[in-house]
Amino acid sequence: MADNSNTRNFRKLLSEIIDTEKTYVKNLEVLSSRYLDPLSTVTFLTTLEITQLSESLREILKVQRSFLKRLERVIEEHSKVFSSEREDLVRNTVLAVGDVFLFSADQFKIYSSFCALYSRVQDILNSGENEPLRHFLESKNETKEHCNSLESFIIQPIQRILKYPLFLRQMAGLTLENSEEHRHICKACDVMQCVANHINEMQKLSAEFGESFRSLSAQDLEVRDLWTERPDRQHSADNIPVIKAGYCVKEGGKMKSWKRRYFVLNEYGLFYFTSEEATEPLRFIPRNEMQHVKSSHVNKHTGGVYGMFELYTEDRTYYIDCEFSAEVQDWVRRIRSLLPRTRRKTTFRNARESIFYTSAGSMDHYKSGYCIKQGGKWKNWLSRYFVVNQDGIMYFTSEQSIEALGVIPKNSVNGVQEISSSQFDRDNVFEIHTCCRTYYLQCENHDDLCEWVSAIRRLLPHPKIQLNVGELCTYSAVHWCNIRDIVGKKAHACEIATSVFVFRSALVIISRYKQNTKEDRDGATGSTGSSGPQVADLFRSIIPADDILVTEETDDMQDRYTWSVTQSYLDDLPPRAYNFCTSSKEIRSRFVTAIQDINQRRT
Repeated sequence: MADNSNTRNFRKLLSEIIDTEKTYVKNLEVLSSRYLDPLSTVTFLTTLEITQLSESLREILKVQRSFLKRLERVIEEHSKVFSSEREDLVRNTVLAVGDVFLFSADQFKIYSSFCALYSRVQDILNSGENEPLRHFLESKNETKEHCNSLESFIIQPIQRILKYPLFLRQMAGLTLENSEEHRHICKACDVMQCVANHINEMQKLSAEFGESFRSLSAQDLEVRDLWTERPDRQHSADNIPVIKAGYCVKEGGKMKSWKRRYFVLNEYGLFYFTSEEATEPLRFIPRNEMQHVKSSHVNKHTGGVYGMFELYTEDRTYYIDCEFSAEVQDWVRRIRSLLPRTRRKTTFRNARESIFYTSAGSMDHYKSGYCIKQGGKWKNWLSRYFVVNQDGIMYFTSEQSIEALGVIPKNSVNGVQEISSSQFDRDNVFEIHTCCRTYYLQCENHDDLCEWVSAIRRLLPHPKIQLNVGELCTYSAVHWCNIRDIVGKKAHACEIATSVFVFRSALVIISRYKQNTKEDRDGATGSTGSSGPQVADLFRSIIPADDILVTEETDDMQDRYTWSVTQSYLDDLPPRAYNFCTSSKEIRSRFVTAIQDINQRRT
């Protein structure tokens, strides 16, 4: 840096970096304390993403405070560079600044979580229909200037992390091309550019697979659920991995008539179809709803003896007459092998039966009291006594009632939040989102509303495993060799794109039809990227790190390097093995090493 003008420009650049870094850290603290932390607890928003963004920002703040301290230490130790023209002082300062960025580069990767959540949170915060949110944001921006708005603060982390490579590129331009400090600062620039590229890659990945990750995070990890693993809901009779299948005659639930049906039993439960060629089941009985099965001594269908078995579930008892009497014991034996060995906790349906012995006012609860509820059919508003407890929400005519008018099971509650008074021309109204319906309740005052919202939020699922792209160890597309054993006989690996993701806490498998195959099948358009609509998952599964066993196979062929993942016993079911192959030995080694690392980290 022999040129004096370059030395002056270096000083200016160094001052700009340190001054803007101080301002940036201060703005992060404002974003956290003024906006995101309060938004995590307000009654008019129910979004896990806001909480996750707030947690991610706190992690970023830790990194940035540490980064700022290191920069300030460098400036303090090399303060003479601002008053002296000596080349060795400038060179040592450049080397020290480069070291600070190289040391912090890996830590900066935590920005990928924040950036991945940013676009989704923006959609939530820009909702013009949420009047309480609009009032909240206006009240926090006292100056009414854009620079103090949430929109201005929340974009700064994304802008800042992409600014670092530009700073370092400017600094490199002020050094002599073949000098040691030039090579060192270029190395730091390349590393920070890799961090920026990684963050952009994680944003694209989140846009493509984010919904799948959120669905898997919310699932019960102790149950193998059909609708979670197979969200496409296309289950033809000839495309389900089978434990046992065949025709039987079943008694109807309402009309009590007897009809011939094709039954398929697999690890998810029992399906029955109109015929073996049917494309959709008439009914699916999940294995976790099965309580007991036994052979009947009297055949209700024929009036004779034997030839029938009874399947007891939470809803009803199924009477099934086998075409051949010898089949009864085989059906009973195989269904019994699927019954959960440990029964689930009392369901809300069972709890409702015990209401006849307990008045609403004397039930255990998180909160109970009167609210005015909008009717589901007639939309009139009536006073009801509500009880929120660990199983869900019940409402009664009065506090003395012993029979509930309605129940909302815990696993049906998707969200709860305050709504604008203008929607119904009523104050202190909140809504409960469920899988089937939205309930509207009015409270006596706003303090009471806050208590109800807080109590109901205790029912919302709290993911045991956060599938955060900031914690992604490795991922790649793979060839799933035994896909037909798990997904179905019609699943051909050549038509399906499978991706495997290794997070610090779990392994995730997602399979989708390849886009050109999907278009040929049903005329769908678009792409799997962020530029078009997402392709629906054909199959998806999450395996916690504690349950993974990885094996590196030795029978490799050209461009086919095989390995397998075995999920240990889940929900009393046998282990499930996934056999994969990759196009290179390096990719396989990367997967095997990542899975072994997360296993060691958990032990």
